[in-house]
Amino acid sequence: MLSTTLTLTLALSSLSSIFAQGDLTAANNLTDLEGTWTSNPAVSTGGTFCVPAEMSFDYPNNTGMAYSFTNTGFFEEAQYRYNSNASNPSCIQAVLIWQHGTYTLEDDGSIVLNPFGPDGRVQVQDPCAATTNIITYYDETTTFSDWGIIVDPDSGNYQLRLNRFDGAKLPYMNLVAKPPNMLPTQVLTGVNASGQTNTRKRSLTSSPLDILKRSSASTRISLSPNQMVGVAGVLGSVVIAVMALI
Repeated sequence: MLSTTLTLTLALSSLSSIFAQGDLTAANNLTDLEGTWTSNPAVSTGGTFCVPAEMSFDYPNNTGMAYSFTNTGFFEEAQYRYNSNASNPSCIQAVLIWQHGTYTLEDDGSIVLNPFGPDGRVQVQDPCAATTNIITYYDETTTFSDWGIIVDPDSGNYQLRLNRFDGAKLPYMNLVAKPPNMLPTQVLTGVNASGQTNTRKRSLTSSPLDILKRSSASTRISLSPNQMVGVAGVLGSVVIAVMALI
C-alpha cells in the first residue's frame, strides 16, 4: 500500500512539472517556451511565409500551424489550413493566417497572445465564392487555456501541447528551432515602433506621357525641370519619327 501511494505521489509530481505554473523557466516545465514549434515542418514562422508589407503569402507544401516564442514576451503565428463545406464538398476553403506581437502568461496557467494590429494578414481562397481569392488584415487576440511541454515518446523531441480557450486540443507541435525563427519583433507596417509611418514606395512605372494630362481642376499645365526634360525627350522622339517618314 505504501509503495502504491509513493508511486502515485511521484507520478502526480512529475505531471505537475510538465504543465506551466505562470512563468517561462524550465523549472516549471521540461524546458522553457522559447523556440519555434510546428505541427508540420512545411509550415514555419519567419522566412517568407508572409510578407506583411507586400500583402503576400508563400504557400507551403502542406497544411499545419506554427508558433514561435521568445523569453522576452514576443510571439509569432503561422497557420495554413483547409475549411470543409458540408453542403458542398467541392467548395473547400484554403486559409492562411499570420500575425505577431506580445504575449503574457496569466496566473491561471493560460497564455494570451496580443498581436500588433497593423501587421496581421489572412488570405482565403474559396473556389465557390464571388471573389475566389481575398487577402486582408487580421487582428485576433488569442487565449490558450493551458499548455505543457513533454518529450515525444516516438521522436524523443520536445513537444508543445496547447489547448484553446474552450479546452479543445490543438495539434501537437514539435520544437524545430531554438532560438526561434521570427520576423523582427516590432510593428512592421502602419506606424512602427519609432512612431514613423511605413508606406509603400511610389510607382516607378508610370508613362512619361502622364505628365501631359490636364487636371480636371485646372487647364493650366505646370511642369517641374525634371518633367520638362521628360517632355523634351518625348517630343524629340516624335520629331525623329516624323522625319524618318518624309
